[in-house]
Amino acid sequence: MSRGECEMKNKYVVAISSMILAIISLTIHASNSKVGADGFLEEPFFFLVPISYVLFLSGIGVLLFGFITSKLKKSNR
Repeated sequence: MSRGECEMKNKYVVAISSMILAIISLTIHASNSKVGADGFLEEPFFFLVPISYVLFLSGIGVLLFGFITSKLKKSNR
């Protein structure tokens, strides 16, 4: 395996792992929501929502960056 293939594989691992972490954080947030006795929604892990958005968008960004750079390298050859 060449160095370029190894770097590309690492980019995919980073992107997929950040998307998996985003899904896990949304699952944790959704599973711990309760309605209190007074009728208000209690979400103790609400901070995970923006974190999951950031993780998911960064994963998509890394995938797009890897795809664009690979296409540019192939067109320059």
